[in-house]
Amino acid sequence: MREVAIVLISSLVLMGCHGKKALVEPSQPLSTLKNIDLEKKPGFIEQHRMGMMSIGGWVNQKQGQAFQTVQPQHTDAAIVYLYRPDSNWNRQEIVAASLFINQQHISSLLHNHYYWVELPAGSYRLSSSRPLGALHFQKPKYLDFSVEAGQSYFIKYDEENFNTRRSMSGPLMLMPHNVGLNEIAFTQLKSHSFNFVAQDQKTGKVRKKAQKIQMPKYDPATDVQLIAPFKLWDPRSW
Repeated sequence: MREVAIVLISSLVLMGCHGKKALVEPSQPLSTLKNIDLEKKPGFIEQHRMGMMSIGGWVNQKQGQAFQTVQPQHTDAAIVYLYRPDSNWNRQEIVAASLFINQQHISSLLHNHYYWVELPAGSYRLSSSRPLGALHFQKPKYLDFSVEAGQSYFIKYDEENFNTRRSMSGPLMLMPHNVGLNEIAFTQLKSHSFNFVAQDQKTGKVRKKAQKIQMPKYDPATDVQLIAPFKLWDPRSW
């Protein structure tokens, strides 16, 4: 009888005093991104947009700090690095393709450019669409991917080689960790990054919009690299 009473009391606590189920706090931090159905392809609204255009590398000659790894602000989040290597093709771009994550517009990728997004563990859709002026009408290419807490991922934007893959992701590629880390090391931080975790782990407050993480001011002195060991001349070498 004692065991039965314990079970009944536990059930009443879970149901609440009005017979309703008690709310259970989510084990993962909430995201500021909208939830989308990854089983469905991008629809009409995602294909037709206005007012989102970024100047490409042919005009935008911005310089940035060399690549550095970052740690997520929230322990239950992951870091996803987005990058685009330097090439003659990428340097000659006039209008850069627009990028969206779960339909939220994020920074375009220029040549030799990277930035990152912080995401709660879960599944997401990254899509790209090249505008004509400020009008998007192109069927977007998209990449669905999942992230785990505490992990880092690398997504490469490559327009020069994607036609050989013939996939719906187009120029978007989720790279193996070691390959992505090697390639992104030569790129620069040329735009702000985004934190899409809604909960601030330090204060407990929940933000409604993504946190923009401003890029540091570019310092040309940090670009100086010693490519060969410095040695004093030894006259005995004659």
